Amino acid sequence: MDQREAAVLLLRRICGELDQFIATDTHAGLLGGYTGAALFYAYYFQLTGEEQHLDKAAAVVEKCLLALSDTPMDGSHCSGMAGIAWCLQHLGTLGLLDTADAADAFTEIDAGVADFMAAELAAGRNDFLHQGLGGALYFLERWPATEAAAPLEELIRHLEDTALTLTGGIAWKDNFSSTSEANKGQDLFNLGLAHGVPAIISVLARCYEKNIARHRVLPLLNGSISWLLQTRNLASPVGQSQFPTLINAAGDVVGAAHSRLGWCYGDLGIAATLLGAGHRLQRGDYQHEALLVFRQVARERNVKNGAVHDACMCHGSAGIAHILQQAGLYYGDEQLLSASQYWWKTTLEMNTWADGPAGFKFYHHPDFISSHNMLEGIAGIGLSLISFADTTIKPAWQESLLIF
Repeated sequence: MDQREAAVLLLRRICGELDQFIATDTHAGLLGGYTGAALFYAYYFQLTGEEQHLDKAAAVVEKCLLALSDTPMDGSHCSGMAGIAWCLQHLGTLGLLDTADAADAFTEIDAGVADFMAAELAAGRNDFLHQGLGGALYFLERWPATEAAAPLEELIRHLEDTALTLTGGIAWKDNFSSTSEANKGQDLFNLGLAHGVPAIISVLARCYEKNIARHRVLPLLNGSISWLLQTRNLASPVGQSQFPTLINAAGDVVGAAHSRLGWCYGDLGIAATLLGAGHRLQRGDYQHEALLVFRQVARERNVKNGAVHDACMCHGSAGIAHILQQAGLYYGDEQLLSASQYWWKTTLEMNTWADGPAGFKFYHHPDFISSHNMLEGIAGIGLSLISFADTTIKPAWQESLLIF
């Protein structure tokens, strides 16, 4: 059996496991709950052509709408209303589901997410997954709806007001990491795509693409990308990351200089940010810098030096494989595509848990736990495997993770 056949069989197992999960789970988050399963079903329909999977996606959407009306939740992207609503809007935009019935819900969601964003940003809480930045992705998906304009304009104003001028450019303070919590007297800067400056760059690039306040967004983008590039350590030892996780205002590394390999932190997420921004700004130099980082990852990183313990999208083998594959397809680069095959093989070899969903478990130090969600579990692994099984299916779901 070749790897593609193995992936197709594994996807059937994942689908069956998600069927059971959806029937009982009560956590509605896009990345941290059951909403991500709607994306899996919708894209699995594209792979199989089986209408039953669209029906399953519609059932998850119905469950999401009930949760939005009945369950108190914040406005975050990972586990709150912004991410859930992004998914509903995304499926409607793709024409995979009729979201007309959700029109009234969107009106209430717009206000709730905007209020959450405003409060979080006013407190300096810029994290993408859990704080004020994530709601912007929902409003970008809503654009050009009139309700999207004010929150995005307010975000741009906030980023203008709070950008700090540093050596090499500008950046925004971290108010998410436990290290920053423990060092409140210092200005620390987070280099993770999940939580830091790369996410801000990615959101601003999407604003630029949609022609939202371009004259104000462009200086923020060029200044922050310039700063990000100069944090790179070109003299890093072979097999170690070129970008750290946190630095201070002087540019000194805070904590370990070497970062794990994954979407959330490290070189891969930064390369994805540079590629996405370079594409939207039509800056070949940014895209070239991204390619150099991708190639270094492809050449030097592996399960051991990447601290890869599982197959999850966040910081596991499936996420790494997916990003390298999509970058390889974008650039037409065989080195990246070859490296993605190593990580797909690793993913297929990780479903060894007899008591884990579809054989997978997520490493939550110090234990391995079962997870069905998109960020840490089999919904995300399944979405990535669909890309492996059929490269002609455009993985637009990756927008939810700011990938390219």
